[in-house]
Amino acid sequence: MKQFILYTLATTCLLMSIACTHEQKCNLIIEGRNIPVAALENAQGAEKVRAIINKGQKQIDSIKAPIIGTASMTLTVNTPESTLMNFAADALLTEARRHSSQKIDIAVTNKGGLRNDIHKGNITFGDIYNVFPFENTLTLLTLNGEQLRQLFSEIAAEGGEAISGARLTISPDGELISATVDGKPINPSANYRIATSDYLSQGNDGLHTLAKGSEKENLGVTIRDIMINHIAQLHSNGVSVSATTDGRITITENR
Repeated sequence: MKQFILYTLATTCLLMSIACTHEQKCNLIIEGRNIPVAALENAQGAEKVRAIINKGQKQIDSIKAPIIGTASMTLTVNTPESTLMNFAADALLTEARRHSSQKIDIAVTNKGGLRNDIHKGNITFGDIYNVFPFENTLTLLTLNGEQLRQLFSEIAAEGGEAISGARLTISPDGELISATVDGKPINPSANYRIATSDYLSQGNDGLHTLAKGSEKENLGVTIRDIMINHIAQLHSNGVSVSATTDGRITITENR
């Protein structure tokens, strides 16, 4: 193992010395590849490493195991809307309103951030970590009516995202046809308060308009913890997790 490391370092230094001289600037191109580690399975010290990993895995499993709620159905991700997308957006809107004294109009999160299904049956901490593995935090921001319509156009171009508090009609080629907030047309001169993640608030995943939002407020609580608390609250009230596709985003040929 030590010889392998020394060989790798020596090769790297040699390549760098060939590519660079003291007389010129050095433009390095770094390439990566997967290196199989099966050959290291019986290397010196491997057994000690495995023991450390196994000990840590037992601690992690004990944290992931507790049941926080139940699901009466399997929730999945699909476009333009789906059960898991609708559940996540509705929970985000509900919890954002609970965390803020301001009126929150809409919640938006990205389908790409939902990394697993919620399966029918018991829901554990580990299950929610699998769905929400990132450390994204709840962020509030304000868009005016024109900006909100632009955001909805970006959502249409993405083929749909997880939204709550609004309804969109989009075309098969990803154009926004119509949009309402709380059942009303968008008022160009009004301001709308949006609940989203810090990641999306930076304009990522094609939702560039969110980066233009004003009065940004990061509440510091992770989206994952919000979902855990929301599911636990439902469970304490004897309610199982479920959701429907209710037409909040529809695709139509009509314009």
